[in-house]
Amino acid sequence: MYTLALQKDGTMWAWGADYHGQLGLGVTNINNEKTTPTKVDNSSNWAAVSCGNDFSMALKTDGTLWAWARNDSGELGLGSTIWKFAPTKVGSAHDWAAVSCGSLSSVALRADGTLWAWGANEHGELGLGDTNNRAAPTQVGSARNWAAISCGSSQNLALRRDGTLWAWGGNTDGQLGIGDTRNRDTPTQVGDASDWESISCGSDFTLGVRTDGTLWAWGANDTGQIGLGGTRNRSIPTRVGSASDWAAVSCGDDYTMALRADGTLWAWGANDHGQLGLGDTTRKQVPTRVGSHGGWAAVSCDTGHTVALNRDGSLWAWGYDNYGQLGLGYNTNNVFTPTEVGSGRS
Repeated sequence: MYTLALQKDGTMWAWGADYHGQLGLGVTNINNEKTTPTKVDNSSNWAAVSCGNDFSMALKTDGTLWAWARNDSGELGLGSTIWKFAPTKVGSAHDWAAVSCGSLSSVALRADGTLWAWGANEHGELGLGDTNNRAAPTQVGSARNWAAISCGSSQNLALRRDGTLWAWGGNTDGQLGIGDTRNRDTPTQVGDASDWESISCGSDFTLGVRTDGTLWAWGANDTGQIGLGGTRNRSIPTRVGSASDWAAVSCGDDYTMALRADGTLWAWGANDHGQLGLGDTTRKQVPTRVGSHGGWAAVSCDTGHTVALNRDGSLWAWGYDNYGQLGLGYNTNNVFTPTEVGSGRS
């Protein structure tokens, strides 16, 4: 229901719902949504950002980690459950390398390759061998070769530097990809492949790209969100189509967007709010090309809206806009095709 984005100058911008202070603007009010991009504080050294379920985490270029908004389960990592309405530094470490927010928990990597987690842990999503919440970053195991992470609603997946894929947390729909539907509370290897390149978690499903450019999917599939041409769940990675030029993938609540190497954008899954960008609200069960443009550089999905970057630096949005989360200056009408946010090229 909200969006955060970084410009090349290191500034952070926010728009959409702000009822939990998730925009980081220092205030919270159910009627305080922003319908156009609004600058977050005066910093110009933001490096990365991740949105959770009404809370946010971000990295600065100096390796510090920052958090704000909802904090009922300790998902901000500040050692308490006190909410914060502006970016607040997490601990004193200066070597954070990546962070990903789930529904009510967070997972992050440090530069030494260690993995850390905090927040809600009902399904074992912190990977710590139990189901107890943590309010501060806690190291997951002793491995020091983690390379990438992605959080879903209750599941987490991560890549190691050797190309292997690991999963833990909720698994009711097979979203961990380990062949069953039993939860795991410690990282468990997904198959024996060692050529995984990137991963993205949706609500209860997962997609990943391998180094050969193939796309793989597993987990919940009630809206066709894993792109296999039906609505049957899968509990192990299953190849999506025959293409071998996939470059990146992003999973929303129950839909998926992906880029191919030629810069084309593809969509499938739920489409009630026009979040697939295809000009209608019809679900798609296989990857379907979005428009005829081939210059897309990055894409990010949320509950029912999508934001994407063009190679020229312009920002585009479509889908659900009830809180102004598209940044288009209004908050009542859904948008069914990619629409430019402002006219910036930065």
